[in-house]
Amino acid sequence: MYQGKLRKITIILLALYTVLTFYFLFIGFNRSAFLQDSSLRYSLIPEGIPLHYPRGGNFQLWFFELGNFVAFIPFGIVIPLLFRCNFLRFITLFILSITILEILQMLSRLGSFDIDDIIINTLGAAVGFWAQRLVHRDRDKFKGIFRITLTAVVLSIGVTAIVGGINNYLEKGGGEVVALNELTLKDGSVLWDEALLSFTSGQKKVEPQINVYSRKNTRTNEFTYLLNGKYTRMAGYATIPDDVINTASTGRSDIIFIADGTEIYSLSLSATRGSNQLTFQIPLNGANELTIKLTNDDPNPTTNAVMWDITLTEVNKGQMIINRIKEKLRSLF
Repeated sequence: MYQGKLRKITIILLALYTVLTFYFLFIGFNRSAFLQDSSLRYSLIPEGIPLHYPRGGNFQLWFFELGNFVAFIPFGIVIPLLFRCNFLRFITLFILSITILEILQMLSRLGSFDIDDIIINTLGAAVGFWAQRLVHRDRDKFKGIFRITLTAVVLSIGVTAIVGGINNYLEKGGGEVVALNELTLKDGSVLWDEALLSFTSGQKKVEPQINVYSRKNTRTNEFTYLLNGKYTRMAGYATIPDDVINTASTGRSDIIFIADGTEIYSLSLSATRGSNQLTFQIPLNGANELTIKLTNDDPNPTTNAVMWDITLTEVNKGQMIINRIKEKLRSLF
């Protein structure tokens, strides 16, 4: 443990850092805007460890997750250097403290109680604790403090890589790919072009390989497939073929995807434009039903929009276990 002058300086620095942390927890990030909502906000069901690789160029979300992890590493480093405690005692007191802060955020309407925040904050504190424990010599000297800091950086990179890799696998990898037209239709009707006829879009020839939403479907159509919680995402393509555009059509086609009664994605295609081919990837997150609704406002009695090569990726075993755990937790709350 630190003693003497070094101890006093460390306590002062810890106090200042704690005040700074409280500022971001209760004042920073425009938290006063939350006061407009008088309801209590909370999330009691863990969604996983919120520490991902940067996704889709959304570096702001990635930076926020990383900040929630890194910001609590200093507590794991400094507190055991000031007060004698083993890992179990330290982590228990830390979880209790951060839980109280989360409750205060919720009650003050300046934030929410989020179980995922508790998880990532605790992971950061644990990394800090083991960073100082792995350095045995000269911990009260500059070179020892440098070694602790370097160890914390290495451990942080390792934990981020491992957790981010696991999250990436659970969200994107591991499952079988299934064609949409192979699933069981629950409601409505839909025609699929069994011949996989080609067409042109933006003056380029399109040759479907898996399935094609037939242009013989009615102008407005709605149909529902049973997913039974087995799929994590859907992908495919959509366009209005050139032959419709070449007939001077001015219509528009809208495609809406609805999972378990909630709209999750929509596409809008205009017959007045040249190239309007769209690629879509839609998270399904273990939904039980998928409804697709197509609306074409052109008087042409057949559909304008075409979808093809629509596939669904099955939830891998790890994600399936997590989804089952979440369902059981939701039933308890």
